[in-house]
Amino acid sequence: MRTLSALAAAVLTLLTTVAAAQTPLDRDRARIQNRLGWDLMKTETWEEAAKAFQSAIDLDPTFETAYYGLGRADMALRKFVSAVTAYSRCRDLYLGQAGHSFANAQDAQRYRQDRITEIDEQIRQVNAMPASIQQQDWLRQLGNQRRDIQDAVTRGNDMNLDARVPPWVSLALGSAYFRSGKLPDAEREYKATIAADPKAGEAHNNLAVVYLETGRLTQAEQEIKAAKKAGFHVNPQLEQDINSRKKAG
Repeated sequence: MRTLSALAAAVLTLLTTVAAAQTPLDRDRARIQNRLGWDLMKTETWEEAAKAFQSAIDLDPTFETAYYGLGRADMALRKFVSAVTAYSRCRDLYLGQAGHSFANAQDAQRYRQDRITEIDEQIRQVNAMPASIQQQDWLRQLGNQRRDIQDAVTRGNDMNLDARVPPWVSLALGSAYFRSGKLPDAEREYKATIAADPKAGEAHNNLAVVYLETGRLTQAEQEIKAAKKAGFHVNPQLEQDINSRKKAG
């Protein structure tokens, strides 16, 4: 079986070839479709949103955020297997960036400024969503990512990318795996989320559910405590289910 790093390398090789034939105008057009997709998500027009995200991907197959949006739309449409595919491609694109080196500092700076522009657009879209702990986590994580990229811009002479998979991507992929009945894969992605962001309360909560489903009740209780410490509202029924299983066992 091919490892994640091997998959990421294969994706990077393929998309580097694709990117060589593209122009900045392709990305600009893709951003327009991506923005349309998120606007359609707000009105719960899932099918049309999915089409807009796919259009963005068709214009620029290296556009990570569009794959993430497509995964969100597929989840809303209960197309869980398709969501796994979209989120996995998004994750692999981030993994494929690690260690990428630019020809000169100017290209590196241009790339980072473009990423900041896209993060600012994500922040705008997330700010428009209903307030929730999940929304606040996402905004905090986006802010952290933006700060890291801005620090690289300020340093100015670094021509290598130190890319990581954003925690919200791993969290979403874990949930798609969970809804697809693939608990070991869901567990791996929830743990990846927590490794990237220990304050991700939703990931702790979801990992507790996986532990409950697989009979690891002590670990489930520990994750519930971590979720609460992070400020996440844990469903009381989840705690009751854990306690009931412990008494029955």
